[in-house]
Amino acid sequence: MTENVHPIEDHAKALADDNRFCEWLDTIDALDSGWPHSHYTARRWIEEQCDVESLGRLATDPVAAASLDQIARRFAVWDKNQELDL
Repeated sequence: MTENVHPIEDHAKALADDNRFCEWLDTIDALDSGWPHSHYTARRWIEEQCDVESLGRLATDPVAAASLDQIARRFAVWDKNQELDL
């Protein structure tokens, strides 16, 4: 049996699995350990920033979904320009 996943959850997972997104996180919110962000820490960072317990909650929380949208937009600007949008 396959689990139905909401498109916004897929979007969040795709961001976290993107190596460029992890690079962006290293730029804007480096880990205290000094290690680079991984796909796992990227997912945890998205959950923390969107104030959800899991990425699946994004589908039922409009405020969290809006937060993810802002994150995705900021990343897209940085990725396009390869710099931070100040």
